[in-house]
Amino acid sequence: MENIKLEIIDLDDNGRGIARKDNIIYFVNNAKLGETVEARTVQKKKSFIIAEKIKTITPSPYLNENSVEENKLCGVFDLYDISYKHQISFKRNNILNTINRIAGENLNDINFISAENQYHYRNKLELKLTPTGKLAHFSRKSNSFVEVDECVMVTNEINTIVQKLQNLILDYGIQGYDPKTNKGLVKNIIIRSTSLGDTMCIFVLNKERNMNDFYKAIQNEKIISSFYISINSKKNDYKIQKLQHIFGKKKIQEKLGDYNFNISPKAFFQVNKDIAFQIYQKAREYVKKIQPSILVDLYSGVSTTSIILSDICKKIISVEINKDAVFDAKENALLNGVDNIEWMSKPAEKAIEEINLEFDNGMALFDPPRAGLDNVIIEKIGKSKIDNIVYISCNPSTLARDIKRFKQYGYKLEEVTGYDQFVNTVESEVIVLLSR
Repeated sequence: MENIKLEIIDLDDNGRGIARKDNIIYFVNNAKLGETVEARTVQKKKSFIIAEKIKTITPSPYLNENSVEENKLCGVFDLYDISYKHQISFKRNNILNTINRIAGENLNDINFISAENQYHYRNKLELKLTPTGKLAHFSRKSNSFVEVDECVMVTNEINTIVQKLQNLILDYGIQGYDPKTNKGLVKNIIIRSTSLGDTMCIFVLNKERNMNDFYKAIQNEKIISSFYISINSKKNDYKIQKLQHIFGKKKIQEKLGDYNFNISPKAFFQVNKDIAFQIYQKAREYVKKIQPSILVDLYSGVSTTSIILSDICKKIISVEINKDAVFDAKENALLNGVDNIEWMSKPAEKAIEEINLEFDNGMALFDPPRAGLDNVIIEKIGKSKIDNIVYISCNPSTLARDIKRFKQYGYKLEEVTGYDQFVNTVESEVIVLLSR
């Protein structure tokens, strides 16, 4: 099969290049926005073709000449070498076009908030350890290791820990895990930092091993506030299982505005704290206009949003399936003197069937995973007396789909704001207000 010349006019949600030729859509792996490439067909589908880039014919005009080295990214950052101005333009247009196309809107433009920091903004990092004891991450294409000594997207505090850990790992001869043979010791290393100076580190191990001297050496460096290990012997499974606290605090603490939040090892917390707070402030702006008697907060996590909105709502019903997150949420409410939140620890689609939504001046807030909302939730809210909805999403496609569904119940899209929560990636965070 002959190779084909393609001009990359867009990127999809997975970072693949999008090209059109002879009325056929091509999704091109490893292509950059704006470049012209030579590609070969990998797979033909009914309505599109998946292709693989062979070489660049014409470089992208959007390239950032001062971009960092790729091995310092420590993860998937598809836009890292595209100028920030063009990153913002791409993301704004992606949200705008997606909502217009899927939700049937006719928006001319949307608000889009850029990030103050293009680098060193992430407060969490996951690394692997090679069998020879070198800190690394997996290549995007395979489980091959890419060794790292610095990660430019994470905070300076995390980078300090990375450098210290690397030295200690080599000094103590700590072995990494080999996914091909299922042998070795250290499978995953998770590091977190907060703006208050707290740090947490979790080692996921393939098996039990007495490493007390190694742990003591880490503690003596005084760079980690909270240290845990977790044993997970399943082949090629890097997730945290049962935790064992080794030293330091059991939880670390972060501050958002006037509120403090304890973060446990398994708790979800936004990786870009500064942008996250701006999103919560926008949600607060929407909710303050209504000042609802009851706010129903679905997919509430550790109730960060509920707590930040607690002083402008008479009552909040906070729904979260993860019991550990609900435990943390209750602790954080107590920490901040909040006493008007009621929690339900169950799936959102089941909880919504049990909540009495027939109250005046109610409001709903959603922050679901990328898959968006179950239709049961949309139908239940749509048939209720709730006339105002705040919807936070990390996936413009499923957000647009759900907006279209809500419009069937008389809701109108009042406002859209995008945020560059995940700088140098194709992803964005979006918040919308729906009313009827």
